Amino acid sequence: MTIEKYIEEIDKDGLENVWDSIIKNGLSEVQNAGELYEIGLAHINKKEKKESGKYFTPFDVADVMSDWFDGLKGENVCDVCCGTGNLILSYLNKIGYTAARDLIAKGHLYLYDKDALALKICVALICKKYGNDLGPQIHSIVCDFLDKSISLPESCKVISNPPYFKISKIDKNWQETEILRKSKEFYAAIMEKILNESKSSVVITPYSFLGSEKFLPLRKKMNLYNGFIVAFDNVPGNIFAGKKHGVFNSNSTNSVRAAITVTENRSNVSGYRCSNLIRFKNEERKKLLKTNILNRFVGTTYQIIDSTHAKYCKCGPIFENIYKKWTKNSIELKTLLSVDGEFNLYVPNTCRYYTVASVKELNRTGKIRLAFSDSDTSKIVYCFLNSSFCYWYWRLFDGGITYTASLLKSLPIIDPALLQPEDKTRLLKITDEMQKSEDKYLVYKKNAGSMQENIKFPDKYRTEINDVFLKAIGVDKNSSIFNEIHANSVFSEQDK
Repeated sequence: MTIEKYIEEIDKDGLENVWDSIIKNGLSEVQNAGELYEIGLAHINKKEKKESGKYFTPFDVADVMSDWFDGLKGENVCDVCCGTGNLILSYLNKIGYTAARDLIAKGHLYLYDKDALALKICVALICKKYGNDLGPQIHSIVCDFLDKSISLPESCKVISNPPYFKISKIDKNWQETEILRKSKEFYAAIMEKILNESKSSVVITPYSFLGSEKFLPLRKKMNLYNGFIVAFDNVPGNIFAGKKHGVFNSNSTNSVRAAITVTENRSNVSGYRCSNLIRFKNEERKKLLKTNILNRFVGTTYQIIDSTHAKYCKCGPIFENIYKKWTKNSIELKTLLSVDGEFNLYVPNTCRYYTVASVKELNRTGKIRLAFSDSDTSKIVYCFLNSSFCYWYWRLFDGGITYTASLLKSLPIIDPALLQPEDKTRLLKITDEMQKSEDKYLVYKKNAGSMQENIKFPDKYRTEINDVFLKAIGVDKNSSIFNEIHANSVFSEQDK
């Protein structure tokens, strides 16, 4: 069935009748039920599809999640917000035909979704592969999973790709928790309930919960559990490959910055280990999306969220030692600022592959002004803001679109007192050279209908600055260690 024919049939008979016919015919013409169903939803009601926040899990992502899921504890297997079943089908395929049939036959498979038709498709796909005789043994529950009357079975593990949408009003049938009140995000409430009621889980969501203030109660809740989190950027490639169906603008790419959270609940351990923020090219998906590859990017430190460490730090194992030495030997930028200081620096509040500071007030809509009371301090900070450290800090604790003023002002500046006199002189010389050449390296990019001014200095300056600061904190490596942070792929350096 072509997409055109599919749409034509929906217009004629309705979405449910079309899928009833597809199921009756044994789903023989369906290769990707999830995407096909998403197209149908978008066609019949774009607004409802957009507000539902449903993103069906790509097969390769489902396979990765299933690999991690297979190693977790839990007798009963649950797919929460299962949709048409890409996740659970991947897992059943992972454990093999005999084990899958045995699991279902013993009544250990639970499926939850509010969308009755999607759930029907999911069950039909499972029965198609493992036998119609098993249909009655599948617990397929049409429900709002957050409803207080719904609970997971004992001794269960959960795999889930919940909808991503803001909650405008808390339903009277939901358990009103601090996480729900503060975040007002459906996926966060789903994560909380899964944590409360399962032994272990694998969940894919936006990565916004890693650092946004409104998710702090969720992060504190996660202190009671343990596991790891793998975070993905959305450029140049994105995890939810393909297009958004039912969009209202020209950007049809599904650009969710995603995180896969694996809750293992090992004994005698608390907190979560985090990966670095992973960038990859679309053509590298096959190479990247393997658990043995992704595991390499996960740090070794189990992070606990408290008043001192309020966000998850997306730091991979290669950089953990540098990060510890850096933060141990630093002072916060905000302690160096002066409200009426006469020495001003300007920092664009958006970045992609580098950060910039300038004495020139850039002609752009988004910028942060920093004022200092003395020239030497402003020059040392100027160097640091143009180093890899500043850009890396944004990647560690944000990495989205903007570099907020609050995050920038919390930046740990390597203590100038650690600099040797010759290194300080070197930085001041670099600063003078860079500041004199700012106009030379101006670049322009159109955004929101107007040209935005920025500066792109040659890499040689950043390299020299990095080397000075690495030496100051006792790291016996040169600036090339940061190449991966600035690259558009985690494989860039390995491939050289």
